[in-house]
Amino acid sequence: HSSGIETNNSLLLCPAKAESQMVAALSEDRFANLISGHWLDSIGHSIIVSNHSEEEGHKLTAVLTPLVDHPDARDRILSISRPSGSRQWRCGSAHLEYADDERQRIVWVTEDGRRSVWSRTIKYRGDSYQDGMSENDRSETQGAPVAFPWLVHNSPPEPWLPLDIPRDILYDGARVAALLDIRQMIGPRSEPQERLTHILMDHDLHPMRQNGDYLIPNAESPLWQTLDVPESLRRGIAQRIRRIPYEALMHRVSWNGDSEVWVGRHKISVRPRDIQTLDARWVLGHHDARKSLEIARLLALYSVFDIPMSNRRNGLHLGLDPQIRRHCDFELFASPLNAAVANGHFSSKWPHVEWKFGSIGSYPSVIDYMPVNAVVCINPPFTEAYLADVMSRIGELKLRFRLRMAIPILEAGWRKKLHSSLPCPQLLKTYYDATAETPADVLHPTLLWEDPRCPPRPAVGTEKGAPGREPAAPLILKGKSPVVSNGGAVLAAMALPAAAARALGSPAEKSPTAMPAQECGNEREVVSQNGHTSGTLPSPQEDPSGDGERS
Repeated sequence: HSSGIETNNSLLLCPAKAESQMVAALSEDRFANLISGHWLDSIGHSIIVSNHSEEEGHKLTAVLTPLVDHPDARDRILSISRPSGSRQWRCGSAHLEYADDERQRIVWVTEDGRRSVWSRTIKYRGDSYQDGMSENDRSETQGAPVAFPWLVHNSPPEPWLPLDIPRDILYDGARVAALLDIRQMIGPRSEPQERLTHILMDHDLHPMRQNGDYLIPNAESPLWQTLDVPESLRRGIAQRIRRIPYEALMHRVSWNGDSEVWVGRHKISVRPRDIQTLDARWVLGHHDARKSLEIARLLALYSVFDIPMSNRRNGLHLGLDPQIRRHCDFELFASPLNAAVANGHFSSKWPHVEWKFGSIGSYPSVIDYMPVNAVVCINPPFTEAYLADVMSRIGELKLRFRLRMAIPILEAGWRKKLHSSLPCPQLLKTYYDATAETPADVLHPTLLWEDPRCPPRPAVGTEKGAPGREPAAPLILKGKSPVVSNGGAVLAAMALPAAAARALGSPAEKSPTAMPAQECGNEREVVSQNGHTSGTLPSPQEDPSGDGERS
């Protein structure tokens, strides 16, 4: 029997009269509502029943897909109906013997006595995450299954053949659908939504990631305990995660027009520029039948990081100015959507998918395959695990490569390394949004450090051969870093550009252009063009904690 299916023989031993009365009592509407959706049967099929109205009434279609992947696997399409004048529902050559609305169990029997038991994997009604919860739990978890209705399509289900879609894409569809369901479950709570993004981002580096799912922590992972939600909602999230393996063939990934991807019931708006970028980076045949679906799959995967209440995409998609990155040999943290270097010169989050768009691997394993002394752009996600891991490797990275690196100024254990590891940094003021093809302001105080061994590059904002601005002067530090009240060493002179402007005694837009430093690490005054010291930049009293966003 398939996992998650209970074939309780007591269900099949009902007295014939009671059984007949029970089955006959199921009206057409009631039965259509009961049977629609996803089931598993006792002989190893995933079953999707579609119910859509026609002039004659309801039309029910069941598509049976073998759970086991083998070369001879085929989808089977069966019609479910109750012939005119008959009291029996039929599915193919079998008739309905037993139906239990409460236990979500259906039994079909053929003329020669073979039975097939259909069961829901977990107590299931439609697509609500609240099943199995008490009334009190329901009230604590928003009371409604859809918090963001504009992100769900209400199109009537149509029969489709799961095996027409590659299984690995269907499996990702099940993962994406679960995470978007969890976003709906959390609702308009900003902090838990942001924390979910961090959990998914940092899952790559978590010890429990080994031999686990590449995208979603398992239901028992301690990472879910860091999500600040009611305990009842946490149980609902765990239940939704446990359903994923049983729904592996249920959530169709498809295009709806040219600007929307559907994954199960969820709709994801996509940007024409992103589609064009992925199409241009595709490394297989231009007319490869999978290209369109692979683009849809990748856009759906990246959508799980976005917060539904925000009009901005997650900062993962932002990069350093292309003028900086084009003068690097490799980008260590990029994606096919935002990389400025050629295919084969960037690493990304999901290389098992993104190799088709030019990725060579993922951090940190890809480090071993990059040539020594290469110029490498490092722009990690602004999350706890990634920043801590990068800073723990900073010595190794500097010895092995020539770096152009962005790092935020956050109150963290690794902050004390900034002064000694990244001398003479610049304050980064903008990132680059490859989708909009425009700069984006930096929300967190962020440093840009370039190894003195890096070859010269054009100034940011200039075209080849055109005069441009000189690069911003490095911050010049003098003396020891001050110690804050909690005892952790902090880097002096690292504040938001506005704070720096105030220290210089002029508005930000009128601040003098700083001259390149003659010395690094021995001075703390900022020298303006007139040659006078302009004062000491204040140490920030409070830094943003970081929400994974770069801007």
